[in-house]
Order: sequence, then structure tokens, then C-alpha cells
Amino acid sequence: MANQKGSRYVTTMVCVTCGAEQFFDDAVPASLTCPKCQSTVFRQFTTPTERDEASIAQLEEQARSVSYGDASPGTAADDVRDLDT
Repeated sequence: MANQKGSRYVTTMVCVTCGAEQFFDDAVPASLTCPKCQSTVFRQFTTPTERDEASIAQLEEQARSVSYGDASPGTAADDVRDLDT
């Protein structure tokens, strides 16, 4: 599973059925089965392990604010209902 030369990415495979995660820093096997529920349906997420301009820009553009009180992107203040009241 480990790449001796050092991979630039870590691939996370998340089972759609139970949410179990499997991590690969080399190629993902062609036939992958969840060890927890035996499902074969996964969502794939690739995360860069080395800093470079392109990966930093991509992560900054895709990042969402998680600060308390921030509205969702693309919504006006009138569109968001105050849940504290």
C-alpha cells in the first residue's frame, strides 16, 4: 500500500453504506471491498500531501467558512433564518 518513492497525494475511499474509511498513498485497488460491511460502493477524496501553488489555491477556493454566525455562501442575510430565537 505504501509508495516507497513518496506519493504527492493520499486517496481516501469512504464507504457509502457505513462510512468506513480506507487510505491509500499509492494506486487504489481495482476491486475494493469494505472490511466492515462488505459493500463495494465508495466515494473518493484525494488530498495533496505536498504544498504547491495549485493545491493551495484549490483548497482556498473550495474552503467554506465555519465561523459561528456566518451565512452559507450565495445567500443573503434575509435568506437565512436566525435559529437562536
